[in-house]
Order: sequence, then structure tokens, then C-alpha cells
Amino acid sequence: MADLGLLPGTTSAEQSALAAPSRRIAELETEPAIHRRAAELLGKGVPPEGGSRPSP
Repeated sequence: MADLGLLPGTTSAEQSALAAPSRRIAELETEPAIHRRAAELLGKGVPPEGGSRPSP
């Protein structure tokens, strides 16, 4: 009913506009955990595909 102007509150368009930044914030908050986990996995010495030879 807020969309029709009959009740106070946010309209559907306003709610949608507010939801996008909220989703992005949630994504950004999870990124450090993803990076920490990747660092843990890489720190375990997983060899690169094809192997690598040390420089002479």
C-alpha cells in the first residue's frame, strides 16, 4: 500500500534500491574469510600444476 501512497513507509522501488548495497556489504564482509582460507590452503605447500623447478 506504500506504493500507492496510502500508507507511510518505503515503496517497493526504495526497498529494492536499499537491498542492493546491503547485499554488497554482506559480500565484502565475507571476503576476508575467503582470503584467509585461501592463504591457509596455499600455505600447506600445494605444488603448482606441472610442478616447478628451482632456479640454478
